[in-house]
Amino acid sequence: MRTEQRVMRVIALAAGYTLLVQAVLTAVEIVARKVFNHSLQGVDELGGYVLAISASAGFGYAAVTHAHTRVDFVLKHAPIAVRALLHLLAATVLALVSSGMLWFAVKSLRSSLRLGSTATTPLQTPLWIPQGIWVFGLSMFVLVSLVVLLRCIRCLFRRDYQGVENLMQAQSQEQQELRAAGFAAESQERAG
Repeated sequence: MRTEQRVMRVIALAAGYTLLVQAVLTAVEIVARKVFNHSLQGVDELGGYVLAISASAGFGYAAVTHAHTRVDFVLKHAPIAVRALLHLLAATVLALVSSGMLWFAVKSLRSSLRLGSTATTPLQTPLWIPQGIWVFGLSMFVLVSLVVLLRCIRCLFRRDYQGVENLMQAQSQEQQELRAAGFAAESQERAG
């Protein structure tokens, strides 16, 4: 497992556990409202922050595990050199999209810092806090996307089309499902 995969796995796990805690808080909030007629105040606000932060962490994890949605009906039938170029195109688009997302997030964060913005909720959370974490997650997404892109370019310069294929881990839907279910060895046997 590469360094970026290990780092993104830790970040994704942290985001997942944060979502789990948020789900428990939401359940407690619902019970408290219905049974005790009392609100915990701010659980919904925190839920929005957790969702945005977890999504940004998930983007980077999806990039290193090659879990982003692909339309691969063309890939199956293309020669390996064409597939390598299509993988390069996909990596380039992913890096550009992630960079655009980060640019807008940083712009929002800078505006919040400049204006001293706080949420208009009972918690009055300084917005730079959740936005800063959000920017961190998107920064990791950009970093991972650029690493994937640069590795693709390096393989293409060496005319290592199979290297690009291996790097991008283009797998069939069945192989992806088997791998996700923990049957990676069986999915590799079927691929070969």
